[in-house]
Amino acid sequence: MLKIVIQVLFILFPWRVRRLALNAIPGFSIHRDARIGLSLILADECVLEAKTYIGHLNYIGRLDRLQMDEDAVIGNLNWIGGLSTRLNSPAFRTKTKRRSDLIMRKASLVMSQHYIDCTDRIEFRQFCGLAGFRSQLLTHGVNPMSARQTCSPITIGAYTMIGTGVIILQGVTIPDYCVVASGAVVTHVAPQEYSMIGGNPAVHQRDIPKSAKIFHRTAFTVM
Repeated sequence: MLKIVIQVLFILFPWRVRRLALNAIPGFSIHRDARIGLSLILADECVLEAKTYIGHLNYIGRLDRLQMDEDAVIGNLNWIGGLSTRLNSPAFRTKTKRRSDLIMRKASLVMSQHYIDCTDRIEFRQFCGLAGFRSQLLTHGVNPMSARQTCSPITIGAYTMIGTGVIILQGVTIPDYCVVASGAVVTHVAPQEYSMIGGNPAVHQRDIPKSAKIFHRTAFTVM
């Protein structure tokens, strides 16, 4: 409740004042060069390093931890759900190592209008990007054999680019230096770098040259 009250009361204040108010919330650490738009963050811990940015009208739910390393960016109108381990939910009790974390490494990017389910940990490694809009990352589901909910982490590899309208399911690790084609449904991926991945279910479609400029970016933006 304290998080909501502070964020609502200070929402229209200048950013310098808002940042001081947010840093008064236990578990929040926001660098003076970071910036947050008109968004709501309910994570138990929120660590934003230098030059990170969260845009407008994002909802970031009850995560254990939101961590954004230098230059990481979250765009606008994203829904990022969480299930903090502090909530003692009756679901997933057998998952003793579960953490509801969103970890964004250096210069990683989430564009706009995506749905990200952080029931379990999601990590965007350095310089990777969730491009376009309307993609879904789902770390939990139902096991039909046991009729119980289950969850597993998702990892997006370094310099990998995810196209628009992609669905990525629990337990998937997408390798470094890959491109996931628009509309792909990724249920599992071979650990093969420099790949174009696409289809439903998504598979390796072809190799991408190591010289491709998208794998040598020095900034999160593609101009």
